[in-house]
Amino acid sequence: MKTNPIRKLIVSLVLVLALIPASFAQDQIAKILQGGLDDAEKLGTAYLEPFGNMFGTALNGGWYQAAQPHKVLGFNLTLTTSAAVAPVSARTFDVSTLGLQTLQLKDPQNNMAPSIAGEATTGPTVMFEVEGENVEFDLPQGAGLPLMPVPFVQAGVGLPFSTEVTVRFLPPVDLGKYGRVNLWGIGAKNQFKDFIPGLKHVPIDLSLMVGYTSLNYEYGISYIPSEMPAGYTQADFADQKLFLRASGFTGRILVGKTIPFISVYAGLGYSHAITSLGLEGNYAVGVAPFGASDVHTDPLIFDFPKNSFSANIGARVRLGVISIHADYTLGEYALYSGGIGISFR
Repeated sequence: MKTNPIRKLIVSLVLVLALIPASFAQDQIAKILQGGLDDAEKLGTAYLEPFGNMFGTALNGGWYQAAQPHKVLGFNLTLTTSAAVAPVSARTFDVSTLGLQTLQLKDPQNNMAPSIAGEATTGPTVMFEVEGENVEFDLPQGAGLPLMPVPFVQAGVGLPFSTEVTVRFLPPVDLGKYGRVNLWGIGAKNQFKDFIPGLKHVPIDLSLMVGYTSLNYEYGISYIPSEMPAGYTQADFADQKLFLRASGFTGRILVGKTIPFISVYAGLGYSHAITSLGLEGNYAVGVAPFGASDVHTDPLIFDFPKNSFSANIGARVRLGVISIHADYTLGEYALYSGGIGISFR
């Protein structure tokens, strides 16, 4: 039985996005919010920062398979995956350095916690005092996945003046219990050496490319407090969501060489990305009994900007109209991109 490649692409993205609600399980939201918003923000930032950096880095990958633009009306259509890898230093964090106000470590010697990129082991136990009694809970496990893949469909077409325009997309997809997602992006590549008299006849490809990608994801959650705050009903907590909004921009100078069956290239440039992750809706914060002042709207929003200069190398092999490409980008968060598709002219 044949497998629809677009379906496989969507399944891959579902598996990636499933990490988000898994890391924000209802019981974890309840526990962390008990310690107050200030501590929740500090813990959430430390835990999720590698996710934001990996996701933003991955969005900026996979934009090109050669330094040379397509000829006029030449085109490519590819299934591409871009995957960023968190450095070892980002897979754990030191709880004792966060400056927590309400929460404290039960064992000060057990102070290293896994981030979302870390191993799937339970984090250290933290506690706080309520009416003379200690309430304690374990910090979240790592997701056990230090690599963050982002798959997408990408198409490029050659235009006049040594220019190629590229789009990437994933139409709005309802993922059922995993939420809803859509992705789009647009980029352009121009072989500017064709317009410089001294470079026009040099037997290499020399181009400039820019690209922008946007991804939006929403996941409905249900954290109903066990004791309803004064003045509120269950309906006031019905529109809770976990969201992910990410965007990335990259600009690069490309140099390479294309012969009939293979293209090799190297790129050097700048990338900017920002990943926002948070909770929308009303949430009870603290320990019951709740009052109206204990209910907060959109209580947690984490922004993870990532700016970097990086270099990459890669190659594309063409077998008739079938093309296979792969490249590697060197940086704090290493980036691997690859895919398969069709390419003409």
